[in-house]
Amino acid sequence: MNTTYTLQNKYLKATFKSQGAELISLCKENIEYIWNGNPEFWNRHAPVLFPFVGSLKNNSYSYKGISYPMGQHGFARDKNFTVATQTEDSITFQLESDEESKKIYPFDFLFQLKYTLTSNGLVTSYFVENPAQEDLYFSVGGHPAFNCPFEKNQTREEYILMFDNDETPEAKLIEGSLIGNESYPVFKQEGILELPKNVFDNDAIVFNPNPFSQISFIHEPTGNTYMSVEFKNFPYLGIWSKNQEAPFICIEPWHGIADNVNHNQEITEKEGIIKLNLKETFNCEYSILINFDNE
Repeated sequence: MNTTYTLQNKYLKATFKSQGAELISLCKENIEYIWNGNPEFWNRHAPVLFPFVGSLKNNSYSYKGISYPMGQHGFARDKNFTVATQTEDSITFQLESDEESKKIYPFDFLFQLKYTLTSNGLVTSYFVENPAQEDLYFSVGGHPAFNCPFEKNQTREEYILMFDNDETPEAKLIEGSLIGNESYPVFKQEGILELPKNVFDNDAIVFNPNPFSQISFIHEPTGNTYMSVEFKNFPYLGIWSKNQEAPFICIEPWHGIADNVNHNQEITEKEGIIKLNLKETFNCEYSILINFDNE
């Protein structure tokens, strides 16, 4: 059963659903920051990517000589999580391996997703534990979609994305949802990504490696910074929207990446894959930071 949960303080209100442990709303007063999931454009809000990030070559992978089917971004986003703990300012969702998951992913795992509401934003934390003797191979990442524009009488093209440094890496060319071997320029100014209608015509903008740790949404006509996403020590980064008219932008910090077009499909040799031994754990987090200075 899909159940909704809420965290609220005097500054912000966050709402989640148990299906996919997904953030579906983050708002302050009259501004909603999270995309509403309108299926005309894209029917998700902020899905979790686990146990894979992106697409696999031929929608499958191999482990110990056996081939397993797997859709884009893994299966966690469509699973019903249980609530492990909840406090006044946090909630922790949990997903464990079972007979069904092992049909397509033959590993034992304990996966937790914790949300912590603060006075200026929301922290999303991922925890993965290997409870078994056999090594655990996985990737994990975020896919939050943010309204852009944030207010009426604005357009997406009026916004820029401001990065935390002036590097200007080229983006990896996407070939049929896989990572190609060619790159292309996306920056016209150092540290600033403009958002013309055609910015996502080549699909997601993927940085490999990722040199950034923060992105801010700035409305150029007013100079207002509406919010930022902070993601320290994530080796890969994706930025995406559905099409030229979709009024949202996804900022996607990843520990893992889609298969390269030349990958041999062996999971142990997959780029960005994380391996955990018995009782080892992995954790990472990113933060949504709301700017209150525009008021």
